[in-house]
Amino acid sequence: MSKYLFILSIIVFLFKTETVFSAETIYDVNNIQVSGKLNNNLDNNKLIEEAFRKAFLIFINKTLLEKDIETLSKTNIQIIKDFIFTHQIVSQKKNTDEEIILTINVKFDPKKINNYLSINNISYADISEISISILPILRKENNLFIFSDNFFYNEWNKTENDKKNTEAQLINYNLALENAEDLFYINNNRENLELIDINKLNSLSEKQNKIFLIFTLNEDAKVFIKAYFNEKEVIKNITLNNNSTDDYNSLIMNVKDLINQIWKEQNLIDINTPAYLDIIFDIKKINDFLKFRTFLDTIDIIDNYSILEITNKYAKIRMKYKGKISNLREKFLNEKININIENNEWSLSFN
Repeated sequence: MSKYLFILSIIVFLFKTETVFSAETIYDVNNIQVSGKLNNNLDNNKLIEEAFRKAFLIFINKTLLEKDIETLSKTNIQIIKDFIFTHQIVSQKKNTDEEIILTINVKFDPKKINNYLSINNISYADISEISISILPILRKENNLFIFSDNFFYNEWNKTENDKKNTEAQLINYNLALENAEDLFYINNNRENLELIDINKLNSLSEKQNKIFLIFTLNEDAKVFIKAYFNEKEVIKNITLNNNSTDDYNSLIMNVKDLINQIWKEQNLIDINTPAYLDIIFDIKKINDFLKFRTFLDTIDIIDNYSILEITNKYAKIRMKYKGKISNLREKFLNEKININIENNEWSLSFN
């Protein structure tokens, strides 16, 4: 490492570095569209305020549980405006009705948001877009429908969830492909479907995130959910209070809501209980150190970090983070960062 770059790196890290959030974080809500006629009753600022409120509702629908969404959905616009770190007007144009269509990007201030959630004793989910492989089957009047004549399988990705703002949905579903061995396995276990090992289903076995669903429709609607999120098993057995068990579209929407809640619950962060982690970062190439710093700046759950020691071969860094250490580890692995843990000491390096 050159002397100049090494000295520059020391200067950069001789103070506690607050995290700078990138456009990839949960605090960024982009391409918000609002429209209205600008006149004495509606000026441009009112339209922007409407976009701020819409962005906030998308943010809380993405990251909070249902009970907390209801609590914060009526948040005063002045409070919401105080949460805004910055915003960008992407476009402003008129439609055929002479209405102004405004498209903006909004970046919320993580510290202000987290402080507000903390005061209200609310945890949020550290989540991003996810793909889930799913096999929904139908059991009705002692008949079992797996692929053929199964409304839930055929319509799962065609049903729009109109109860929630679609911009807030981060789950992409991949339907399991029809498989003869899976048909044989499921039919052989039709009397004990809830005991099926979904890791033995060829159409799901290799997937990291997967769900096996059983819709049982008799006088009421019961749903059995067996899911794996990042190899952690979750099992739920729920009775849905639908006006009609024949309203399959509503059943799909309700179950999608349930899955979304389960996924959030698995990724909740208690912002009132941060933790600390000391790591050794091995410097192998001249730009490794600055590259690693840039990466740390993108991690939402890291509140801040500081340099404890630095040489031309390694840097010792202390990080203050929120949530589970497994979530932090996963973020490092997703960036192709090597992790070596010995005696609870973390050593990191780029490949």
